[in-house]
Amino acid sequence: MDTQRPGRTRVTSVSLRAETLEAIRARAGKQGVSSYIEEAVQRQLQREAIDEYIATAEAEHGPVDAAEVAARAERIRAHHAAHRGDAAGVDAA
Repeated sequence: MDTQRPGRTRVTSVSLRAETLEAIRARAGKQGVSSYIEEAVQRQLQREAIDEYIATAEAEHGPVDAAEVAARAERIRAHHAAHRGDAAGVDAA
């Protein structure tokens, strides 16, 4: 049973390994195989767009400093933990 998704849809044929399709069916449940695959593909497209954005930014500005990224991520985690009133969130990584 597929739920309604915004936007136009088209029917297409996709070949998947039998084990993959079985795993999708087991996880999709009432959501339906088509919706599950649509959401998975949308996430992959977003990841690829982010990767392209990062590559473009690094080509223009140089590579990202991993230590700076880690420090900023920790500040973000601490901020969210403080606003949730959840001190345990600060330790989670």
